[in-house]
Amino acid sequence: MIRVALVGAGFVGRNHFNQYQLLGDRARLVAICDADPARRAGDWTNIGGNLADATGRVQDLGDIRPYARWEDVVAAGDVDMLDITLPTFLHPDIATAALAAGKHVLCEKPMALTVEGCDRMLAAQKDSSALLMVAQCVRFWPEYVWLKQAHTENRYGKLKSLSLRRNAGTPSHSAGAWMLDPTKSGGALLDLHVHDADYALYLLGKPKSVCAQGHIRNGSPDRVHALWHYNTETCVYVEGCWDFPSGFSFNMGFTAVFEKAAAIWDMATGKPLCVMHNDGKTETPKVPEADGFFAEIEYFLSCIAAGTPPTTSTPQDSRDAIAIALAELESIRTGKPVPIR
Repeated sequence: MIRVALVGAGFVGRNHFNQYQLLGDRARLVAICDADPARRAGDWTNIGGNLADATGRVQDLGDIRPYARWEDVVAAGDVDMLDITLPTFLHPDIATAALAAGKHVLCEKPMALTVEGCDRMLAAQKDSSALLMVAQCVRFWPEYVWLKQAHTENRYGKLKSLSLRRNAGTPSHSAGAWMLDPTKSGGALLDLHVHDADYALYLLGKPKSVCAQGHIRNGSPDRVHALWHYNTETCVYVEGCWDFPSGFSFNMGFTAVFEKAAAIWDMATGKPLCVMHNDGKTETPKVPEADGFFAEIEYFLSCIAAGTPPTTSTPQDSRDAIAIALAELESIRTGKPVPIR
């Protein structure tokens, strides 16, 4: 039994809480930490979101101990793992302290606001007996898992083009509007768009360079359109934004054109993943059943149980996704392509 402390009871923290209720004896939540007294007591009625469990409620936390300070959670003797779902600017300090204390860390994306912050976390994990994973849920999302498998197996021939998209209205559900403060969230570039930056990295590896355009608000893009250049003929376009009106429903999806077929998925349509073959036939592939939130947590618990570092989502990849997204920001500001090293 892995004893878990949930550090952060906002939108993502609430969704992580739901997953632990489904894991049976694999893990048990023993502590919950949030600076807000109501949240750490289970009153989540004022917590909104854009996906999955998007409506808050009052939750009976039973014997789960409440904490106001994350430092006290790190010091708790009966906690094996911290699940960090607090704002991004807090990730490096909490993760490095937990790893130094020998506690495993599942840290919500984005890993950090800077490459230097990511490197601090990598160094702390290297010096620790505990494991670190960044919760890149898209790598575990059923349709994206299917696409990774299809590409790896060369199921439809070579990949000719890939388009990844993630669109949202301006977020209004974060406590104190921290998501709209790029010094705390990194803005749409790091909080939203980094999902697809990480997935493109997972699918195709590092690009040779990136070239991007965007709209800057409060010093950070709230819209990013990026082209990733590889030493192949594959065309890669990655789009992310949260500048739609507030009534716009969150959407994500992809279009992948292979030599023999095209795979299309758009969450907002409510339609399943579709593969259109060059001969005119179509198919609806069966995708994994577990959603991304559950699958990522279950996977990390399996890594802990086996004592093996995660490979499906590595801390180094999460660091590189931040570096590439920041290179896109440089391209937006300079109007020039930026090489990726």
